[in-house]
Amino acid sequence: MNLNLVDFSWWHVTKAHQIDKEAFNATAWSLETFWNELSQQNRYYLALVDENKEIVGFGGIAFNGSDADIQTMVIKPEFQKKGFGKKLLDALLEKIKENKVNRVFLEVVADNKPAISLYLSRKFTQIAKRSNYYPNGSDAVIMQLDLRAR
Repeated sequence: MNLNLVDFSWWHVTKAHQIDKEAFNATAWSLETFWNELSQQNRYYLALVDENKEIVGFGGIAFNGSDADIQTMVIKPEFQKKGFGKKLLDALLEKIKENKVNRVFLEVVADNKPAISLYLSRKFTQIAKRSNYYPNGSDAVIMQLDLRAR
């Protein structure tokens, strides 16, 4: 199966919202949040699409001066564990490096071991934990990638 990365656009929003709800349930973004994110000047989003141009995953970055935050990253369950998360994350990190960012931050549900493993494989480190952070009571792990030493 061949999936491609393309710039995330308005026509991806409805399907991305469905994917987000399937993956994150209570913590999924609202449609309003998607539209707000797309309207921001300091954002960069990619969509992972199949051969029919159907979105199967997406991720995005907020640039905040010399820092960046990975706002979200999700792959449909049936496409997980096939290397597509790595492909998406690596593309986001490439854009981050192009923008000469010093540090990258993200938060992830503490029990999402596959995502945490992926981030650790890309040299992110855990810097904090927020108890009961998500609406469903799950904890958040805060991770950082420090690019200043590279």
